[in-house]
Formats: sequence, structure tokens, C-alpha cells
Amino acid sequence: MNYIEQMFDLQRQLNDHTNGVMWVDGITKENRKISWYRCIYMEAAEAIDSFNWKHWKSINTDPDWANIRVELVDIWHFIMSESIRIKDENYANKYLKLKPQGNFNAVVLIDTLEKMLSLSVASNIDPKINNIRDITDLFFTAILQVDMGIGELYKRYVVKNQLNTFRQQHGYKDGSYIKLWDRVEDNVVAFKIMDENPSISPSGLYQKLELKYAQIS
Repeated sequence: MNYIEQMFDLQRQLNDHTNGVMWVDGITKENRKISWYRCIYMEAAEAIDSFNWKHWKSINTDPDWANIRVELVDIWHFIMSESIRIKDENYANKYLKLKPQGNFNAVVLIDTLEKMLSLSVASNIDPKINNIRDITDLFFTAILQVDMGIGELYKRYVVKNQLNTFRQQHGYKDGSYIKLWDRVEDNVVAFKIMDENPSISPSGLYQKLELKYAQIS
């Protein structure tokens, strides 16, 4: 199983656990409607907001590249979810050999995100319009603009996926989950584990999260 197939498999498992298996019919186990397209365009807007686009504020600040990567990985969760829902998950395999190119191009990235946002809004408004393939193409254009290839996307996705799973299984919905682990945010802890164990499996990462969480004072 390649990196992209593994990510799709993990996303299906996360959605099954979080929303119930009926999520593929567009509803959660609590009978709430799901809109993956809305999720995509909201995250795209947050990524755009990481740039210094506001003309009435300082134009000399640098983009928040770290947060942009976070938002892009979040978008990938939702692209995969919609692709699974319509049984089109194999489409993304065409990008399996995508490699980073050293790009940090804010102009191209903002344009790409805005196109992604526009297509997502159109599909959310009209269910007969399904733009997920075009959005997928735009997504892989976008990650190249932050010097991210498939290997880096996989690493970042696994961290977020396993952390999301961990949160759900430790009281995130009812508010009992502790997000600060000895004054350090849980996502920082998770990424540190991955950085220290670059070949760690998703289950191995989850086990280390369990150990760290049990040690919170």
C-alpha cells in the first residue's frame, strides 16, 4: 500500500469512528448533515488569511508558512473524505511521485487557494456540481508552493490523523480532553514524536501519544 492509499485508509477509519459509517451518506451518527466542500473552503480561507493580504495593515510581514502547511493538511483530510464518499479515491494516485521543488511562491499559492475556495463554494451550493477532481489537482499544485512532496504530506497527515483519533477517543467532544500537555500543545508533542521517529507507524505514534498523555502532571 503506497502513501496515498495509506492516507485514504486512515481517513476512512477516522471518519468511521468520528461520524459513524453512515458518513458516506452525508450524515453523522447524530444525524447532522456533512458538507466536506464547506470544510474545504473554510480551511482555504484560513490559509489565505495567513498571508499579509490586508492593505490597511503592515505589508512587510512574512506569510505564516507554518500555519499555511497546517491548513493545507486539513484541506487534504476533507478532499479525501469527499473522494471516498463518491468512490473516487484512486484519482489522487496520479500524484504519488510528486516531489518538493524548493518553491515558496505566495502569488501562485493565493491564486490556487482562491480557485479551490471558489470551486468548493460552487459544489456546496449546488449538489449536482462535483468539483473534487479539479480541487484535488489544485491541492497538489498548492503543496508544491510550500515545498511539500508526498513524503512530507504523509508525515504531516499521519501526525494530524492520529492526534485527531486520539482526541476523539479521549473526550474531545464532551470537553474532558486536555489539549495542553504540561503547558505544551498536543500537536507540538505529536510532531516532536514524529521528528524523533521518522519511520514510526501510525499505530506506533498513537501508542507514544498514549504514554505521553498518561504522564501529564
